[in-house]
Amino acid sequence: MLINLYMYDGLACGRVEVVMCKSILGLVFGCAVPVMTLADSGLSTALQLGYRADSLDWTIAGDINGQNPNVLSELQWTDLQIPQVKLDVDAYLSNFYLRGKLAYGEIHSGDNQDSDYLFDNRNGEFSRSNNAAAGEVADASIGFGYRFDTSDRGSKFSSYFMPMLGYSIHNQDLQTTDGFQTFPATGAFAGLNATYDTEWDGVWVGLVFGEANTQTDLALELSMIYHDVDYQAEADWNLRPDFAHPKSYEHLATGHGFTLSLNGRKPIDYSKHWFWAFGIDYGRWQTRVGLDQTYFSDGSTIQTRLNRVNWESAAINLGLELRM
Repeated sequence: MLINLYMYDGLACGRVEVVMCKSILGLVFGCAVPVMTLADSGLSTALQLGYRADSLDWTIAGDINGQNPNVLSELQWTDLQIPQVKLDVDAYLSNFYLRGKLAYGEIHSGDNQDSDYLFDNRNGEFSRSNNAAAGEVADASIGFGYRFDTSDRGSKFSSYFMPMLGYSIHNQDLQTTDGFQTFPATGAFAGLNATYDTEWDGVWVGLVFGEANTQTDLALELSMIYHDVDYQAEADWNLRPDFAHPKSYEHLATGHGFTLSLNGRKPIDYSKHWFWAFGIDYGRWQTRVGLDQTYFSDGSTIQTRLNRVNWESAAINLGLELRM
């Protein structure tokens, strides 16, 4: 792990860079649905600044069968504070919608805890460090949908629901610095610059519900999305001379996630084209049992069980939308 007292860390997956999220930028710019549109066809682009809070944790067992002990090592990143920028580009023709999203943020503060255990159920802890966290995050998504209008005839409110299908990629490139050994209590140690880079990618299905006031164009939209994902991560534990570098271990698993978003828009002084855009996003993600593979400096490798990875994220965003 972070110091030589640690036994080993590892398991299996592929190196992921935040730039992979950005690789579908071209697709995103051709995409999506205006948040609550009433026109027959058009294009809208919303640029928002936001603030996001994330947490991520995982554990591995002592062997591939999940034993000796059942939790050998546990890593937690908590209270990750992330200013972010978010871009939504929506295109629609009649009731057919294409929707794309991009988001990028930098972690300006956060906490990391790294623990190792001798016995089952987190007993016999023999090493714990509490460290600082940094890094960056990125998300990209593209989806297609068909809108079904549910408005009452003559009502000033336009309502609808829309089934959607899409694909998304989500990256966290996590950096651990400012090492502090809590147990045994030896205090600060120099040189810590460990990395753990993740990718969650796969298809999603969702339902969107919206309602707009046709007189004021004030609109709200609720999106509920289920994700089926592949998870992969790669780490460089820089203070472990017995580990290989730059790839010390990797993780590989499958999993799922659920995201919930509430978005809205309000015209600026009843402009026909410019709107205030705002939104709240929340998501929970979890892997199934997976594989951890550690690479050693002598060329040997070892496999053990990745018990589970958990990720939780919440964000609030505010910006401008241009509708054409």
